[in-house]
Amino acid sequence: MKSTNYTRFCRRTFSKIFQRFNISETTKNKLLEKADIPMVYQEYYSMVLMNLIIGYVTSFVSLLILYLIVPHPITAMLMLIVSCVIPISIGLYYISLPASKAKSRGKKIDRFLPYAANFINTMSVAGISPSEIFEALSKVELYGEIQKEAKKITTEINMMGVDTVTAMQNAIKISPSTKFKEFIQGILSTIQSGSELGPYFERCVERYMATDLVDRKRNLESLAIMAEAFVVTVIAFPLFLTIIISIMGLTSSTGIAFDFLYIIALLVLPMAYFGFYVLMSSGMGEAV
Repeated sequence: MKSTNYTRFCRRTFSKIFQRFNISETTKNKLLEKADIPMVYQEYYSMVLMNLIIGYVTSFVSLLILYLIVPHPITAMLMLIVSCVIPISIGLYYISLPASKAKSRGKKIDRFLPYAANFINTMSVAGISPSEIFEALSKVELYGEIQKEAKKITTEINMMGVDTVTAMQNAIKISPSTKFKEFIQGILSTIQSGSELGPYFERCVERYMATDLVDRKRNLESLAIMAEAFVVTVIAFPLFLTIIISIMGLTSSTGIAFDFLYIIALLVLPMAYFGFYVLMSSGMGEAV
């Protein structure tokens, strides 16, 4: 998500509302920076407000047309419920998006930090300065979100004329990862104390690699538990249940037992698969 003509139009449309109520929060801008959403507070929430209005009007008009075609109490109730649910859902999604995205970015930074620290340590041994290290790190796509953090530091140094210490201090303020903040803070403390960075990077690499190994073992154990639960609940149990219901259906004259097969096949199993998909996509049992 980035600034577009649409978001800028939304900001111009609702700018008087923000000015009238003096709505301007620095913490919200920092949260958007942590989430890597290149918008200011007013632009983002102007877009949210416009999306709420569009969602409400679109859903209400569509269901109103349906009600005029099929005038019935059910369609009238549907029009009222859906026209309220859709704007609420849109609002909750966009309001929670920055915090959720910042949290996700923090996890990704923590995941690649041991390997990025190893890269930094290798370049430090060669006698390369911190500014040059971050510039080189900003060109390596292998480290994902850490590359973006390095780009921010490099941009401030090269394009804005900020010194390395100030650039790293600013990076601490807008980073969503606690580990990365501590890592940068350690670099600053080492530089300001006049000590060498090499021993500090070596200690960080050893500590991060050991922690990463423990986390991977824990994640593999979680994956094994999830695999066993998947086999039992989604494969074995429905199979035995289908056999039992089929036998009951053959011995019953009502045919109700076969209706349960349709419920299992069309409702229960898809929901079970979707549930496991949500667990995996949410990062539970993540092993990489």
